[in-house]
Amino acid sequence: MGNKLGYPVTLSAAMLLSLSVDTIALEQPAQATPNQKDQTEQPAPTAQQSARKDSRAEDSANSNQNTSYSPYTPYGRQYALMREELARYQSLSNTGSWQPLPAGQPLAPGVRDERVKALRSLLMQYGDLTLSSDMATATMQNTAGAIDKTKPSADLYDQQLREGVERFQRRHGLRADGVVDKRTRDALNTSPKKRLETLEANLARWQQTPKDLGPRYLLVNIPDYTLRLMENEQEQYQMRVVVGKTKHQTPRLSTRMTRVVFNPTWTVPRSIALKELLPKGTGTLTSRGYRLVNNRGKAVPFSGANLRALRLGGVALRQRGGEGNALGRFKFIIPNQQAIFLHDTQKKELFGRNQRAFSHGCVRLQKPRELAQIVLADQGRPGKWDQERLARFTTGSRTRSVELDQPIPVHIVYWTAWVDEEGLLNFRPDIYQLDKNTAE
Repeated sequence: MGNKLGYPVTLSAAMLLSLSVDTIALEQPAQATPNQKDQTEQPAPTAQQSARKDSRAEDSANSNQNTSYSPYTPYGRQYALMREELARYQSLSNTGSWQPLPAGQPLAPGVRDERVKALRSLLMQYGDLTLSSDMATATMQNTAGAIDKTKPSADLYDQQLREGVERFQRRHGLRADGVVDKRTRDALNTSPKKRLETLEANLARWQQTPKDLGPRYLLVNIPDYTLRLMENEQEQYQMRVVVGKTKHQTPRLSTRMTRVVFNPTWTVPRSIALKELLPKGTGTLTSRGYRLVNNRGKAVPFSGANLRALRLGGVALRQRGGEGNALGRFKFIIPNQQAIFLHDTQKKELFGRNQRAFSHGCVRLQKPRELAQIVLADQGRPGKWDQERLARFTTGSRTRSVELDQPIPVHIVYWTAWVDEEGLLNFRPDIYQLDKNTAE
């Protein structure tokens, strides 16, 4: 049985590292001409990439029959690729050849360490590294004890290995610096059995996702902390987002974006008002633009009676729009029962972090102005919503809103595993610990 790595699924990377000298000799090319040499020095694609390329070619040949497929369509190509990955990890789990990377100091480019051999084996099993003829020869020399220091060495962290590590890090949402630190080692050492649980959980969630996501839609992937604009099966735009904390989880939902609000006011949820804001004191709240409003929307004083009414739900705490507002200058309405929306934020520094689960459930946007320009691009005459107009609408404190002529589908999903547009399997941490429950 073959797989996307280009070799039988029962053949482990450890077995690849013990190829015979005769086999290596058969694979060595004849004396290369200058032109041939230029070609052979090009970095070889990983076997997984080659298989993906063949798959994309086949998809292209069948494009007339599959024009509705998107990389993120649950029952289209994405779902089929995830099933293939499930089969690959089942085989990897069954062979018993998988071994974790031993603990130790971080591995960085240029070092020599016996653990580098184990690192190579893992990356080959995962499809992030190919076994070149030179490295196979070096492995045989190391095994025989005749090390030629002018040749590549299997325990040397070289450039090819660095590229494999960085590719692995990108697929797992880690900083792609080539350094195998604890976080990278932990990802490398996640067993095939654990990955199987992740894949099964995500396949189950995909079955709960609308089959038709739409030709143009916004996709928020909670564990990846990203928002993507997908159009005509291609990613058109991407930005970082902040999602809900573990105790204030952002829910999965499918809806539409119907309205953009400029300089939004913030009607504070009662629990946040009572637990987080009122303890700051009414003077602080007043200076920051907060006021109490009754059920008719009229402002009322911060009196003892009104504060008691706030606790009972008869009065609400609201912050005026404009500078200093917790929602920033933009709010994007996506009707849903959980009262979730997308919005700007005052805490821009959080987007520089790798882990970004800090909100009370709503989705904070790294670049809300750009998103507003995108969703309003076809609103009215061409070029109507340019930077100058957006700047006018977000100056001062006046709150205004614009209904979208063509609402855009929005899907907030929880994908800890998916195959991207390059055909690469991605994993992300299960930040809400949902995979086990879904798999069960």
